[in-house]
Amino acid sequence: MAEFQKAYLETIGDEGGFTLHNVSGDAGGDTFAGIAKNYHPEWSGWPLVHAGKGQTEECREQVRAFYKSKYWDAMRGDEIEHQAVAETIYNFGMNSSIKKSLMYSQYCLDCEPDGEIGPITLGAINKMSREEIELFVSQHVLMRIGHRLKRISQNRSQLKFIRGWLKRDLRMLDDFINVNQYFGIRQ
Repeated sequence: MAEFQKAYLETIGDEGGFTLHNVSGDAGGDTFAGIAKNYHPEWSGWPLVHAGKGQTEECREQVRAFYKSKYWDAMRGDEIEHQAVAETIYNFGMNSSIKKSLMYSQYCLDCEPDGEIGPITLGAINKMSREEIELFVSQHVLMRIGHRLKRISQNRSQLKFIRGWLKRDLRMLDDFINVNQYFGIRQ
């Protein structure tokens, strides 16, 4: 079965670690460890962050619990057999939304795209072969990139985020598919 801790540590790295930042043009406003205050004002860790205690173990545990319940559990990550599939869904889900990530997954799996992970979607996920997993990750990443480009075309101020988004998306491919071997590139 897929492991939350592994997916969580990868994604925290994508989000810049345990730092507070506010990037001009980012609709999320104050963002700590990828948790945007404008989207998640109810998160229990904000008082610690604003008191300068963002680096404490207590705050880190609140970040971990937030991601586990809001994203991993919502996508039934503990029931997904393949780490590559779980991380693909989780990583984009916490960067966009679990519903959108699950819908993209369902398109890749030829399941009804409702953004929910019921027995049909979970069954389709868990019966994939190694080759099907590589295709799934590749298709999902391409859909993510398309989503990001559409977002930029609708709001040009988002262009400043493309490099980080693409780095994140292409790392997913590199982590689970030997891209160099796939294209016959020798290292």
